[in-house]
Amino acid sequence: MNSTRPEVEKAIYAKIVELARPLGHDARSLRPDQQIPATGWLDSASLMELMLWYETTYGLDIPQQDLNLENFGTIHAMADYLERCQAK
Repeated sequence: MNSTRPEVEKAIYAKIVELARPLGHDARSLRPDQQIPATGWLDSASLMELMLWYETTYGLDIPQQDLNLENFGTIHAMADYLERCQAK
């Protein structure tokens, strides 16, 4: 699936807001450069659900060694990672 960067960032943001809501958090103020785990809005299960959604939505099979804050800590980082994967 090829989407523009703004579309990707908007979709990631929307998913984070959706996942935070049942946990009692309003994540609408999340900035694209803000560390997602540091906000405390998502628990570990929600972070895993976010990664599963990301893999499924963008047709990726993310190697274990790539699952780190550098690649997935922020919305910007997640969009960067997708761009690198699509460029291969």
